[in-house]
Amino acid sequence: MKKLFLLLSMALGLVSNAQAKFDQSRFDKLLSEGKNILIHVHADWCPTCKVQKKVLDKLEHKNYTLLEVDFDKDKSFLKKYKLFQQSMLLSFSKGVEVKRVFGKTKEKDIVEFINTSFSDDSLQAVLDERKNSRPPSKERMTMAEATEKLRKSGILDGAHKKGDSIVDFTLPSATGKKVKLSDELKKGAVVLTFYRGGWCPYCNLQLKAYQEKLDEIEATGGQLIAISPEKMSEADTTVKKNELKFEILSDEDNKIARKYGLVFHVEDDLKEVYLKFGIDLNKSQGNSAWELPIPATYVISKEGKIVYSFLNVDYVKRAEPSDIINALKSLK
Repeated sequence: MKKLFLLLSMALGLVSNAQAKFDQSRFDKLLSEGKNILIHVHADWCPTCKVQKKVLDKLEHKNYTLLEVDFDKDKSFLKKYKLFQQSMLLSFSKGVEVKRVFGKTKEKDIVEFINTSFSDDSLQAVLDERKNSRPPSKERMTMAEATEKLRKSGILDGAHKKGDSIVDFTLPSATGKKVKLSDELKKGAVVLTFYRGGWCPYCNLQLKAYQEKLDEIEATGGQLIAISPEKMSEADTTVKKNELKFEILSDEDNKIARKYGLVFHVEDDLKEVYLKFGIDLNKSQGNSAWELPIPATYVISKEGKIVYSFLNVDYVKRAEPSDIINALKSLK
């Protein structure tokens, strides 16, 4: 009877090991889709790993997929991600590793690791939250209709995008100097973003988010430059209000934005909405054209080639700092 029990236990052990084998193809698929993935690096002989496994099995995996990596068997994964010990947790999101931790066994610590790994603190989440906090109104309907009309206009087809060469320019900055794009490129890659103006709450949220990631952008060798059609005095106000440490340039009459194919005319129905909200482009831009650039962000190599582009007619949509940083890293 004991012999039969032993044979059954061994058989079950073999089955368990077969089921525990890491599914590389599944991981690659989830990674390519940008899904949230939690990796548990364990060993059968590791007491800490067993405690971690009990905690992980208790949790609801609502916003991530849990995958097990065997420290003694899945050597290729360990080598690729430079893992030299078991009882580790790794998190992946949007195709890249987010963070890793070793030896955590308390449920609250593991939950905190998971929550901080997969919490949606993206710029777009912040922008969407602000938009959704405002109740539907006639004015919002007019703005939505204007956005859809702009989408159908084909403006994106004619705009500069990834693969194109830059249009060089020299513009005044809020700090009082002249900035020439080609001169800046001699120092390193440039992140060039076009925004509507300091009156736009979504632009301010975007600029603040980029400021928060400025150290990471500069650590890759990148420089950040933002351009709006506002007068120099308005640009200076934007810098001070948001405590910006990167260059803000004034593009008078949208001359440069026009060369990049980004400019559209604000039609009368939308103009009325803006004026009702206290937004007067005549005053902020110093002209009567009533023109704006669509949100656009470029990562430009030292050679003057656009290697990343974000273009959207929807004023609520902006390039994620993480995508910009990844594009800069790809240049190394």
